[in-house]
Amino acid sequence: MSRQHPLLSPIGCAGVVLLLIGVGVAMWFYGGAIFSPGPLTAYAQGQPIQGYTAHADFENDCLQCHVAGQGVLAEKCQVCHTTIAAERQSGLGVHGKLETEQVAQCAACHTDHKGRQFNPNELAIKRFDHSILGFVLDKHVVDYAGSVMACQSCHTSQDFQFEAQTCVQCHTDHAGAFMENHIQAFGTACRTCHDGVDKTSTFNHANTRFPLVGQHTQVECAACHTAQTPAAETPAQCAACHAEPPGHRGVFGESDCATCHTPQAWSPAALNGQTNFSHSQTDFQLIHHLMDYAGAPITCTVCHTNASRGDFSLATTACLDCHNTHDTNFMTAHVQKYGPNCVSCHDGAGNMTNFDHSQVFALEGRHAALECTACHQEQKFRGTPRECVACHAEPQIHAGVFGTQCEACHTAAAWAPAQLTRHTFPLDHGEEGEIACATCHTQSYATYTCTACHAQGEMEEHHAEKGITGEQLLACTQCHPTGRNPGDD
Repeated sequence: MSRQHPLLSPIGCAGVVLLLIGVGVAMWFYGGAIFSPGPLTAYAQGQPIQGYTAHADFENDCLQCHVAGQGVLAEKCQVCHTTIAAERQSGLGVHGKLETEQVAQCAACHTDHKGRQFNPNELAIKRFDHSILGFVLDKHVVDYAGSVMACQSCHTSQDFQFEAQTCVQCHTDHAGAFMENHIQAFGTACRTCHDGVDKTSTFNHANTRFPLVGQHTQVECAACHTAQTPAAETPAQCAACHAEPPGHRGVFGESDCATCHTPQAWSPAALNGQTNFSHSQTDFQLIHHLMDYAGAPITCTVCHTNASRGDFSLATTACLDCHNTHDTNFMTAHVQKYGPNCVSCHDGAGNMTNFDHSQVFALEGRHAALECTACHQEQKFRGTPRECVACHAEPQIHAGVFGTQCEACHTAAAWAPAQLTRHTFPLDHGEEGEIACATCHTQSYATYTCTACHAQGEMEEHHAEKGITGEQLLACTQCHPTGRNPGDD
């Protein structure tokens, strides 16, 4: 009798068939549970998800979490745990802060198959680094009584949502008076300022976007950081705390207050480097420019169109734009004759109202027939010199002799003939006939000397007896306006 094959014998084959039938029947009734390494958790966490209250509810359906040959995949878990998928997508929450490799391996932190009472978050909690959420637990290991603080001390809900009120409750029980004032000033959003290290212990306002200098150093924190405004969201613009003064409300637009003001003090202010600015200190007064033709107030930005950007230069067309709308015909002729530089003549105080040239420079004789442009070149009026030499060059015949006081001899009627119009000292001094100008005016017409005829030594000796010395001695005409001794006339 021959020996049968150990695997292909009738008995062996029958055994295999029976085994497969048994496995199939077991899978028919129990699904993948027959391959399970242990019972799934029945630990419930809040409301049902996709109709399930715990993993144990789908214990026989392994494909809910597993993929053949790949194990547990995060994509499978996120079909039910949609909030985790949202955190990963947005980068927010616990799972949004974890490294990509960590969050993609759910089973590395949330194990299962360890019994019905097993908490699948237990291992995750032990491994979790709380600092990734911006709050370090170094100072929250034990409470004020010295007892170890459990996660549930701050995370009171099953889904571990942080309850801000737990901070308030714990610290109020320990220091009620301090917390009452603290909450009134800063509100109950403790983590806005505190990170558990604590960052407030080494906080330096100078390292923020708003260093505290000048008067700001005396301000209480709560003056800027209110309960309704977290510190990180506190505005840094001056207007957030300082209401626009009525004096320039609507005048400077959106310009930065720091253009004129400093933290040292709200006043004195400085505009373009000028402290305590007043328009009266400039070349243009606002006496006739408080209201426009329609009766509306004229603000700075009407003339200084770039004032909102800190540029207070006068817009070149500001005057013309306004006055043209009121009287186009007059302005057209006026600009053609005098040019568009209005402030070269006008000072805003009405200096050109009923203008009389004789009050500035009398136009007499030959001057009366001159065109304006003969003296006011390039239509520049303010600052035009009034001295004769500005237009009339000194003749060579008396260059360097008579000085530049041309009007002493010349008149506007004609340059020649000239005549001496201002001379109180007699020209026949010595009674020997009219003497030459150069006798006394040896250097220029503006100065004179008597020492050309009268010896200085004798003059000094004679006048010393009367106490007349120095510069007073040489100012002869003060005592001798007619060339004679006092009392001789």
